Amino acid sequence: MVILDTNIIVDHLRLREGNEDSQLIAIVKKNPKESLAISMITVQELYEGKSTKDSQKEQFLLATISPLKILPYTFEVAQLAGGIARDLNWPIELADAAIAATAVLNGCQLATLNKKDFDGIEKLTFSS
Repeated sequence: MVILDTNIIVDHLRLREGNEDSQLIAIVKKNPKESLAISMITVQELYEGKSTKDSQKEQFLLATISPLKILPYTFEVAQLAGGIARDLNWPIELADAAIAATAVLNGCQLATLNKKDFDGIEKLTFSS
């Protein structure tokens, strides 16, 4: 299974107006839909965007994420995310730590547009 970082979804939503293929489209072409997931934290991050106040844009967002499995933010995810943040030698965003922990605990690869955000996280693997 592949967990999509929030930036993969945001990239897709922004490219909607152009006719460019997004990274999400490329990932979907390489992986069956049922093998793609997002973290519950990604849902929160997406709803932090002002565009969700526009009902058409929100509907496009929901249509984009509805085929994806949404993996929960559990006690175990919170524990591991806290450990990741504690053990890195540089700051990491709470959402990034939670997404990484979700991937590790579920045995998933992570697809992201910015691997640098996840540098140094043990047992985290990336989708090519």
